[in-house]
Amino acid sequence: MLTLGSLMLLAALPIQAQNVCINPLFKGDFKVDKPKVCVGSPVNIIAVPNNLSNAGYNFQYDGTSSIDKVVLTQAKSFTYSQPGSYTILQGGSGGGSGTGTIACQVVTVLALDAIKFNVQACQGRRATVTSEPSTLGQYDTYVIRWGDGAVEEKSRAEMLMNPAHTYNSGAPSSPRISVEGIYGTITAPICSSPPTIQPVTLVAAATQPAIIALTTISDNSVEIKYQTSAGVSVQLYQKTNGTYTATGQNGTGAGAFTVQTDAKQVQCFQLVTQDGCTNNTTRSDEVCSLVLDAKAANKQNDLSWQPYSGTLSATTQFRYYRISRNGAPTGGTLTNRNTTTYADANTIICGDSYCYKLEARIQGVAEAVVTSNQVCVNGINGDAPGEVGNVIVSVEDGRPRLITMPPPTIGSTDSFTMLVSRATGASGTFQQVAALDRKSTFTDDNANVSAGSYCYQVVYQTSCGLSSSPSKPVCTIFLESKSSSGIDWNADSPFAPDLIDNYVVEVADSINGSNGAQYPVGKTTRFEPDPNDPNLQQQRYRIIVTSTTGAISYSNFFRFQRDVKIFVPEAFTPNGDGVNDELLAKGIYVDQFTMTIYNRWGEAVYNTSSRTQGWNGTTKGQPAPAGQYMYRIEVIDLKNLKTVRTGAVLLLR
Repeated sequence: MLTLGSLMLLAALPIQAQNVCINPLFKGDFKVDKPKVCVGSPVNIIAVPNNLSNAGYNFQYDGTSSIDKVVLTQAKSFTYSQPGSYTILQGGSGGGSGTGTIACQVVTVLALDAIKFNVQACQGRRATVTSEPSTLGQYDTYVIRWGDGAVEEKSRAEMLMNPAHTYNSGAPSSPRISVEGIYGTITAPICSSPPTIQPVTLVAAATQPAIIALTTISDNSVEIKYQTSAGVSVQLYQKTNGTYTATGQNGTGAGAFTVQTDAKQVQCFQLVTQDGCTNNTTRSDEVCSLVLDAKAANKQNDLSWQPYSGTLSATTQFRYYRISRNGAPTGGTLTNRNTTTYADANTIICGDSYCYKLEARIQGVAEAVVTSNQVCVNGINGDAPGEVGNVIVSVEDGRPRLITMPPPTIGSTDSFTMLVSRATGASGTFQQVAALDRKSTFTDDNANVSAGSYCYQVVYQTSCGLSSSPSKPVCTIFLESKSSSGIDWNADSPFAPDLIDNYVVEVADSINGSNGAQYPVGKTTRFEPDPNDPNLQQQRYRIIVTSTTGAISYSNFFRFQRDVKIFVPEAFTPNGDGVNDELLAKGIYVDQFTMTIYNRWGEAVYNTSSRTQGWNGTTKGQPAPAGQYMYRIEVIDLKNLKTVRTGAVLLLR
């Protein structure tokens, strides 16, 4: 290392505080071999004039230091480790220009960052290079070596368009692709980046993918096994409302998908190949699931399903159905696609469990095996119960109580279940409300007998699942009032198979203590209490129904109430002839009574609180004058409701 002092020039050089390259007092001179150089490549000083002596150099002048602070070296070559723009400072003497010279040259040091990229293998032995734009740098050109001897030079714009290359059949199956950036050109490079290498496994032209198995594994899950060409990506599609949509599940080569779906309904699927180089796709044959149903019947199990719904063609054929029972084939093969039922009557044992699966085989690009979910039933084998005997329903303690007679074929020691169904009214739909073990009676705690009639049916079921025919419906008698003059009830029978013989209206309670009074009404379904009976404003009733065999059923209790009634004549004649001598108000359903009579001046001339005592036409012991008088009657009825009646009456003499 040497400085200007060591060259005995320091005293002759002015001290400057600015960039010494700008307007130096004495100009030196030199050249470099190249104005641009890459990181790691040397820059060399060339062509120094002969008239300069004692020249030294600083290859990284900061542009601000004064010349006396700058370290110079006689070295004429330097290698930069970081990219950027650098100033090379020359200091020397001689040349007749003075005792000191300065010269500067700027060199650009270029970055050599590696280029990052991804390779996508595509169908037909094709590969695509996708560069990361941020790593392309400022290279002048880019070179792709495809690994089969092919070399391509690309511009930056071309690199951003994902260049692709197709390999011939003789190329390696797993070539190594390299990409490098070059300053200059491929034929005259200044320098280049280190190559980035990515291997790729080529994919042949894709054959049609195939679903080889579709298995329903639960009520909400389906498993799909598939195959396709090695390295080819596929996506699973599912039919929804008649249109195939992607499920988002992808695979390569061969594998399996599990789909969460409503597997109790038929579901259809396809595979679609995915190609990163082109938009060309290939679809598999459509494959659809099977949904099997099984019901136990006496001495056989009945299976049913929808016919296979996948699309068939000249190249996709339905082969057969096959049923398995408890894991073993049964019933042979069913070659008609439209077959939808099968009856298994092969040694069915009461209470044994029988589990079935349905399999269909479809021949297309590959054979697809479609398997339903497993369904199980318990076997039935025996004699069905006979007809249900007598059934009676009656309202007791505010709840319907059902009494039945089991079929005569069910013995006292047999195991059986009493199934009770209920409907709201005779036109309602029956729904099961109870399953009672070895019972013949049922009390319905969830029925409101004051709201309407309830009808019941009974079925007896043996331990093997055989059921009697439903009994004839029996209905509770619902007592209500449809008008202000009486009570009404429905005509539906509470007996089966018996018929109704007659009705009796029973007074349950009343204000006059007539508990237990009964009024036979035959088969009429309406009863009107005596409208003139002042004690019958309200009473509690129920209906007693008798069958043709003497069975009894009761309705709900119902309290019937009528409004108060007051009758006042328009005139009276207090002449002592015994006819209409008093103004007497007559009322029905009256509890408390007050009547006041007023003359035409509004003066009270008579008042009474007796329902049986009227005005005899006198006031203060003297006959009142003939003419018009006003009355006001106030009553409180048996329901504790007050009624006021006013009007005019004519006194005649």
